[in-house]
Amino acid sequence: MADVKRNPGKAGATQPGASEVQDINDTITSAIGARVKLTTVAPHSQTLQGTLYTVCPVRNAVALNTAPAPPNPSSTLANHPGNYHIIPIRHIQSFELISLDADAAKQPVGTIDMKKLRDREEAAIRKLQEQEANKGKGVTREAQQIFDALKRLLPTRWHEQQIVVSDSVIISPPYTANDCEAPKGKDQALDRIRMILNGERDKIARRAAQEGTSPAGNPRKGG
Repeated sequence: MADVKRNPGKAGATQPGASEVQDINDTITSAIGARVKLTTVAPHSQTLQGTLYTVCPVRNAVALNTAPAPPNPSSTLANHPGNYHIIPIRHIQSFELISLDADAAKQPVGTIDMKKLRDREEAAIRKLQEQEANKGKGVTREAQQIFDALKRLLPTRWHEQQIVVSDSVIISPPYTANDCEAPKGKDQALDRIRMILNGERDKIARRAAQEGTSPAGNPRKGG
């Protein structure tokens, strides 16, 4: 087994030197078709293990199939189904060869669908951005629970610390039915949101009572 590790040096330094890049690139390129394990650099460090599908010199990245190795040794990389990850080489902290089958290394490498992989990467980024947008800034636990409950039922977003539902009803802190407002002509929507809000607040209060906490998430003080 071969093992290439990058020394990050000082805290926060993630860029490798030229010799380290060459060592990693040489090892990776010679390992196409092998089972490998690699670890990415901080702050989002993760360790992945799988079959090295290909190395793209244009994008300076590797494609790793983290699905289990095919049971049939004669299977080619091109027809090996699985879960592919695109990883920039500069993000690789350490790289280890787990097993290298000489025959597998000589097998032809199929064309990787870079567009599909880019689409998956962009979808993952959009999901993370959506998750971040759904987190209220400087709001209580109860406010976030109310938002999450409404989001499951209706289009809901944050506007600073206000909750906007269906782009028609605005709920201001402390997020009670009396704090709901809507433009003229939206009375039906306003009444519906108030009813839903009251129901969700009751659920939150019951859960808090069972957990022995206040709705805001703090332990209740003894009587």
